[in-house]
Amino acid sequence: MKKIGVFPKMGDYTLPINILMEQAIGYQMMVCPPITARTVEIGAKHSPDTVCTPFKVTLGNFIEALEKGANMLFMPGFGCRLGFYDMLHEKILKGLGYEFQMVALCDYIASPHRVFKTLQELEPDACVSREKFDEIFALVAQIVVDMDELAEQLRRNSAFEVLKGSHEKIYQSYLKEARKLIDIKDAFKLCEKYKVQMNDIEIKRPEKYLRIGIVGDSYTVIEPHGNCEMVKWLIDNKVEVVKPTDLTYYAEHIFDVPGSIANSGGYVKYALGGNANSTIAQAYKMVNEKLVDGVIHIKAATCSPEISAMTILQDISNDFEIPFMYMTFDTETGEAGVHTRLEAFCDMLSMKSAIKQKKKAV
Repeated sequence: MKKIGVFPKMGDYTLPINILMEQAIGYQMMVCPPITARTVEIGAKHSPDTVCTPFKVTLGNFIEALEKGANMLFMPGFGCRLGFYDMLHEKILKGLGYEFQMVALCDYIASPHRVFKTLQELEPDACVSREKFDEIFALVAQIVVDMDELAEQLRRNSAFEVLKGSHEKIYQSYLKEARKLIDIKDAFKLCEKYKVQMNDIEIKRPEKYLRIGIVGDSYTVIEPHGNCEMVKWLIDNKVEVVKPTDLTYYAEHIFDVPGSIANSGGYVKYALGGNANSTIAQAYKMVNEKLVDGVIHIKAATCSPEISAMTILQDISNDFEIPFMYMTFDTETGEAGVHTRLEAFCDMLSMKSAIKQKKKAV
């Protein structure tokens, strides 16, 4: 039987994961079906009520992929409760009668060595050599870095582009070409090509504008559906978005809890679980370095580490007099309500800025 793999939807990061699987073990990788109301509905229907929202949506991803012919389901195996998703999803899906193989790419010690070992055990005859795997992994890692750099440039500038949609069009073109990469040298050239194109976009940045930071649990920050397209709404409403949470950041910081604690300005002195320590360190950096006018903390429903982080974030907000807004997303959250809250938050920040400027002028 032909092996058809799928990785659950998490922003655009299925692209580099699919490249890794195809080039390392020769699997045909399916593009995960887009998240729709049906995805959420069927995922929630077959999930325990109390599990976090990403669990339910990811389960829906897998069900729809299985319906389209996937038979190999891939999951990362690190993070918070994410590390147990593969086992629970497997039990639920097999209980529903689906036939497939579930593969956790790594355990709580995520590393290229662990991923290679997993793939080698999965396909001992088809898996490439360790030397070749390292070349493929380096290519994939570079694509992730390049994706994140271009996406960061998009968030920084696209709210002020003269021709609306210019940055997004270039970013999507990059993703389409990156899908065909097989050599890291070509990856460098491709990224430079699109950086130049983005730099050439005409920008009219006003003298006064809002800068809003976004922090929170990894899935809700990275997957646009998980936060009701928050970044797009902010950009469309002329807001510069500061969002350090991406795979490049996590590769450097997710396992460095002591480093996150050290960079939290003394607001936390112990591990909170999940990526809550990173959330606090990011928020502290934003306000301490005056990078933002306000911060939005977003999390999936029942995400315990991020709930623990909220009281500490409020201390940071009070001490620096920078407004924070807290938003929780579940399977029933609708875009209209989210966008109304975003509009009110932006209005409040604009009024606060105007009052501050008026006091300076007196």
